[in-house]
Amino acid sequence: MIPIILTILFSSVKFAMTFPLAVIKFRFGFLETVLWTNVGGLAGIYFFAFLSGQLMQWWNRAFRPNAGHKKNGKKIFTGRNRRIVSIKKRYGLIGIAATTPLLLSIPIGTFLVVRYYRHARAKFIYLVSANLFWSVVYTGFYTFFNGFLFK
Repeated sequence: MIPIILTILFSSVKFAMTFPLAVIKFRFGFLETVLWTNVGGLAGIYFFAFLSGQLMQWWNRAFRPNAGHKKNGKKIFTGRNRRIVSIKKRYGLIGIAATTPLLLSIPIGTFLVVRYYRHARAKFIYLVSANLFWSVVYTGFYTFFNGFLFK
């Protein structure tokens, strides 16, 4: 029971680092690893999506009541804003969702998606699909090479 709980907790935060633990240390099989890492990944996506929304609302109310606007009401574009816009245009929602379990952690990727694609209806479908895809790929890799490379 403890290995399952640890796998769920770790995969909800740092998805890619959970697979060696689940396959090599806990000796989970293919389906068991896919199941528990996806349960953790999905729990992390929904938890951090809710938490991100709440944190952004609190932050904006507390520290930035008129942020990003001049006195005349026009938006101020800084270097940071331009960089964020270029990343959004280059990679988009699908790119951010696809790299969330792989390169980004689930909290950071979910925060970016919630922050910059708040009105996109399919944002959770993309995040969950990427989570499922990378879970199968990672689990397949570690279960296939477990006997050869990791002794």
